Amino acid sequence: MSAAQKNLDRLQWLFVSTLMLFVVFTATFALYVFTEWRLDQANERRYQSYLLADELRQSSDDLTRMVRSYVATGNPKYRQYFSDIIAIRDGTAPRPLHYNQIYWDLVYPRHDRPKPAGDTASLILLMQAAHFSSQEFARLASAKQQSDSLVRIELAAMDMVARSDALPPSQAARLRAQALQMVNDENYMQHKARIMRPIDEFYQLIEQRTLFEVQQAAMQARLVRFVFLLVTAGLCVLLLRMRSYSRDVLGGSLRQLYRYIVQIGDVQTLPAPQAEADTILGWLARTDTRLRELAQQQDLVRQQLAGQAHTDALTGLANRRALIASLQAWLQPPPVQPWALAYLDLDGFKPVNDHYGHAAGDALLQRIARQLQQWPAAQCAARMGGDEFVLLLVGEHDYTRAMQQLAAQLGEVQQLDGHAVQVSVSIGLACFAAGPSPGVDEVLRRADSAMYQAKASGKHAVCVYQPGDPAG
Repeated sequence: MSAAQKNLDRLQWLFVSTLMLFVVFTATFALYVFTEWRLDQANERRYQSYLLADELRQSSDDLTRMVRSYVATGNPKYRQYFSDIIAIRDGTAPRPLHYNQIYWDLVYPRHDRPKPAGDTASLILLMQAAHFSSQEFARLASAKQQSDSLVRIELAAMDMVARSDALPPSQAARLRAQALQMVNDENYMQHKARIMRPIDEFYQLIEQRTLFEVQQAAMQARLVRFVFLLVTAGLCVLLLRMRSYSRDVLGGSLRQLYRYIVQIGDVQTLPAPQAEADTILGWLARTDTRLRELAQQQDLVRQQLAGQAHTDALTGLANRRALIASLQAWLQPPPVQPWALAYLDLDGFKPVNDHYGHAAGDALLQRIARQLQQWPAAQCAARMGGDEFVLLLVGEHDYTRAMQQLAAQLGEVQQLDGHAVQVSVSIGLACFAAGPSPGVDEVLRRADSAMYQAKASGKHAVCVYQPGDPAG
């Protein structure tokens, strides 16, 4: 048995052992999550218990504040707020979302509700759903009864203020003073104390019960956490052993293996280092060498196809597709300098083919293409097909004069296979200033329209596109 086979058997045994320990790890982790969840639930119940007690206390304070504000000012909005607080607490009006946070303090200056309404639920039902003990619930129920009793006093005081509006000023003042005394005297404060005392006793009871629950859940969580750490340590040891044997099987590290898998077939990367023949990395290195050769051949074919797709086969100029791509790139973003598009059409090219043959005509097109490529202001020269060419001109130039010079140059006599050949050219010119320009199709249409105008004017001419031209 080879060393690689032995390492593979050991790796398989370690894998099975690691898998089994991972099952134990998963079960321990699930138990750990469960104990943490129990701890969170205990803390949550404790928190919600305090929230309900705080809401009862806060609602009582809010009622006191509203009744005193109403008695002092006679503003009906405070009586409406008073009624809203009672309706929310009794479950006859929707409870605002996050009602346990700051609410009525924000209603004062804004005169609107700072939070949207939620479900309808009375405070006493929420207390019953919280699964308080009988003693705890009795304390909160007692505080709720005392608060309802105090509400009757507060309603009586507000009724006195409401009646005072129909009385003479002296009687109204005495009645308001009496109402103000009702919500600030010793009797009122004793009623408030009878509300707060059961709530304070509830706090003590809930502290004793929930603290024990939290401590029990925390102790169990610590125990499970310790077991979980032991299992994790054992799993780490097995993983380290697996890593050692896997290097012997792979022929290197996982990083090396990954790097060579990614670069397989990439001719730009460095060759793989020497590795044992019976390892995965050694096999990949040999495969990589073969794929590099294939990649080189594919690159050559791809370059040839790309050139054919964007180059005119006869003249070597850009073809129509390449010209459109260049125009789109030039127009996005808008050009920052003046530019123009020249559309050229040879006059009398067909007789060249008829008299001297297509080979002579092709030679003439190639010679004209070389002249267009060497034209200084041309950023792109393209053959649209047949004897039609297009030039993309960029920069501060007198384009009309430049095209007239080009027409004169192209109209010179050409020597082709001992024959003197001369053709003229009609040029349509579309000029544009810096900034936003029309789309590619419109630019080509304008230049083509100007070219046809040049032909119509007698050929061997340069015409500039004008928006009012009949041809446009």
